[in-house]
Amino acid sequence: MIYMDKVDYNQEIKQAQYNGSLIQVGDELNIQITGYDELAIKPFNINTISNTNVKEASDATSLQSYIVNKQGEITMPVLGNIPVTGKTIDEVKVDLEERLKKYLVEPIVIIKPINLKIVFLGKFGAAGMKVHDNEKLNILQAIALGGGTSEDADLKNIRLIRNVNGVDETYVLDVTDYAITTSPYYYLQNNDILYAVPDKNAQIAANKNAYWMKGMAGFGFLITIYTLFFR
Repeated sequence: MIYMDKVDYNQEIKQAQYNGSLIQVGDELNIQITGYDELAIKPFNINTISNTNVKEASDATSLQSYIVNKQGEITMPVLGNIPVTGKTIDEVKVDLEERLKKYLVEPIVIIKPINLKIVFLGKFGAAGMKVHDNEKLNILQAIALGGGTSEDADLKNIRLIRNVNGVDETYVLDVTDYAITTSPYYYLQNNDILYAVPDKNAQIAANKNAYWMKGMAGFGFLITIYTLFFR
């Protein structure tokens, strides 16, 4: 399979701008608060908090994990409920640091999303749900993650299904065109679904070959019968 073979060398092509993946309900975020005063930041990094949307860290050096609840919030010690859905990681980082300035001097927030997921359907080599840790995953990297596309996939008709504000929206991507790198959908979001549509011409050719093989098998069977009974 050849990707991005359609190139206009006379046209200036600018790389798509990565604005960050938007946080959704159910996302899992590793969050660590750091600062100059270790004693002061300790209440903000308790790994044994009893909370439905906090996962206990496996060891003292691990980041504590927060799951975004149905209200689109995470619940943090001292700070309480923080709305995060529809925001990027950087936006949440800035928000938390501003909130923490009431309690800490020059706080630093480190956030890393975990259990990022992409679902592959159709003519992929390894269809199904894949978990990855690449926050800046683009469409070509995703295709590789899905085991590449089969020979009968329509590379001009890769469907991207994305949930936007609770509504599934579908976009058609042509990965044979180098201009895909300028598309606003070049970089994927967590929980995106990719569907590799079968190529109609390839299907027609495959069906013709199948009919031809069946016909030849039937013809061979008739020859065998004729040979056995009429010679």
